[in-house]
Amino acid sequence: MKKIKSKKKLIKNLMIMMAIMLICTTISLFFDHIRMSESNTVMIYLLGVLLFSFLAEGYIYSFFASVCVVLLYNFFFIEPLYTLKVNNSDYLLTFFVMFIVGWITSMLTIRVKLERQLVKDREEYISSLYFIEERLLNVRGVEELAKVSAEEISKQFNANVLVEFFDTTGILLCRNIEGEEVFKENNDCLACLETYQSGSPCGRGTTLFPNAKAYYSPVLNHNGVLGVMGVSLVDNLSLSNAQRAFIEVISPQIAVVLEKERIYEKQQHTKMEIQAERLRADMLRTISHDLRTPLAGIMGMASTGFDNYDKISDEVKKNFLQSIYEDADWLNELVENVLQTTQCEEGKIKLNIAEEAAEEIITAAVTHVKKHTLKHKIFVEIPEEIILVHVDGVLIRQIIVNILNNAINYSPEGSVIIVSLYSEENHVYFEVKDNGPGISEEEFSHIFERYYNKNVNSSTKRKGMGLGLSLCKSIVEAHNGKITICNNEPHGTIVRFYVLSDKETK
Repeated sequence: MKKIKSKKKLIKNLMIMMAIMLICTTISLFFDHIRMSESNTVMIYLLGVLLFSFLAEGYIYSFFASVCVVLLYNFFFIEPLYTLKVNNSDYLLTFFVMFIVGWITSMLTIRVKLERQLVKDREEYISSLYFIEERLLNVRGVEELAKVSAEEISKQFNANVLVEFFDTTGILLCRNIEGEEVFKENNDCLACLETYQSGSPCGRGTTLFPNAKAYYSPVLNHNGVLGVMGVSLVDNLSLSNAQRAFIEVISPQIAVVLEKERIYEKQQHTKMEIQAERLRADMLRTISHDLRTPLAGIMGMASTGFDNYDKISDEVKKNFLQSIYEDADWLNELVENVLQTTQCEEGKIKLNIAEEAAEEIITAAVTHVKKHTLKHKIFVEIPEEIILVHVDGVLIRQIIVNILNNAINYSPEGSVIIVSLYSEENHVYFEVKDNGPGISEEEFSHIFERYYNKNVNSSTKRKGMGLGLSLCKSIVEAHNGKITICNNEPHGTIVRFYVLSDKETK
């Protein structure tokens, strides 16, 4: 590949030189024909050398151009014409000065051109570094950092790039490849491993594993090696010193961002642990508070009934037993919600998917709730056709029960609650409307949070633990569905959720 490029470069420069010399000779012959002085001919040839030095790629070509103009001047314009003989020795000095002036001016021109190119390359280098560093500083997450790093280095070098990041124990965090997969060869695997273990560059162009296809550089900071970058040029050449220097400059920047991401993730983990601990503490306080009231009621009524069993009427006994049953049933629902919430937090929620009639799920939920409330009017709106859903029927029933309990708790006595069912495309919608006070803008942002409770004005209504809607959201999302809440018109609340009507919920 190098030989082919060198040959093309040689042919290109020779063609340019021949074209310029031909033009200069043609112009000089014209000037000679109209009897202009020889000094003009010399200046035209020197101008040709100067022009060629702008276009040529190397000092050696300018040297040959300087020699060529002397020979052409001698051949076409010095007696005897069309030979390289010189009858007048005075012309030897002219030839020498002409050669020296041409060569020096061409070298100065090439030097200026190289310095200009160097300045341009340096500007591009700094601009590339700035752009890459800016992109690196805006990434979020270790995987995105690896992806962006590989992309930018690949674009910079037109290369296949491998980026691997490791945690503090040496476990691979992420691996990203930009371009073709050329990093699976045995030598490349060994070079990559050696780079990680030694913290020194290995692979192509180095003394360690030189037969590898890629050059491997460590990503390290004061804590040690954080990762490895592998670069394999598309044309299978070794990296130049400038390219290696670029990698050495960019690697610490990647290490800084990677360390920042590690610290950020650690802070987030710590924050989540603190939040989880706070939530557990809140839950324990809430449980102790919410359990105390119904338990005290159960114990009080049981004690009163036991101590005055022969003195109270059967009707009072029946009322006592009914109250005890209602409180025990409420406690059972509360414990069930706590259990389901714990399973959701641990990611252990299990769905027993089966084909269910949506109407039967709603009927079971409404029947369960109606046992405990006679002061609210609950209506059901169900279409005539049978709607089948593939869901966990028990959990969907629990969602509807929780939503209905919320509607009862947060709407005045005698209000109307409507439970609706309808389908659109492959979605089946369950909807509960009430005509209570509705929800404020501030409450909307917290309504699905665990342990969040809307204030209940009536002292006769149980406040609950704030697990209902949070648990509903978790169960609906486990069914690949979505739950939303909005205000009803003119007042009240609408809670709506959907599940898929086909077997996509499996």
